[in-house]
Amino acid sequence: MKRGLFAMIGLILFSITITTAQVQNLKLVQTKGEFDTKSMVITPGEYQFEIFNEGVSHEVGFVLVPEGKYDEANHIKNAYVKSLVAEGKSSSTDVVTLVSGSYEYFCPLNPTPKYKITVLDDVETIKLGQVPGSFKVKAMTVEPGNYQFEIANNGVDHEVGFVLVPAGKYDASDHIKEAYVKQPVKNGSSSLTGIINLESGIYEYFCPLNPTDKYSITVE
Repeated sequence: MKRGLFAMIGLILFSITITTAQVQNLKLVQTKGEFDTKSMVITPGEYQFEIFNEGVSHEVGFVLVPEGKYDEANHIKNAYVKSLVAEGKSSSTDVVTLVSGSYEYFCPLNPTPKYKITVLDDVETIKLGQVPGSFKVKAMTVEPGNYQFEIANNGVDHEVGFVLVPAGKYDASDHIKEAYVKQPVKNGSSSLTGIINLESGIYEYFCPLNPTDKYSITVE
């Protein structure tokens, strides 16, 4: 009987861990009259927004709505912050389930413009592992579409990153910013990039922190 009870408790705890791990945290910073992040493209899933007040001398909030629907009746209530955010503080929303489509976020207390969130369900994840001085995958050919890269650090004893550019264009101004990893990748861990729409052409990827050669992606 005890063995069965312990097994049941273990299963419940395991389920809670899995559920929690699936919730993604999105951090948004407000300054006077605006959000630092002007738009984002994400995949369907469960999200929790964390709102920071940097330099606004009064409390701020957060409103999320389906695109174009600004009446209070259309506010996604789970996306309200749990408490208004004083200067120098932060507050989180409840968990919000976002399905494919377009949304907008804003703060009527600041007030800010309205910013767009696009939720796409046709995103393919490309996994790329780095070892000291190189990527494991040296070249690839893919079809045009929406992609997200998952960068893994397999044995590099410092943090690594990821840069994607049109072929031959290596200046920082040519970097496809959405393809930066969301956080530097420590040894034994991985990080996702933003979502990139790749059109027909040739691109190159590399890591200046490792550093690696430049490898080609042909989109055709």
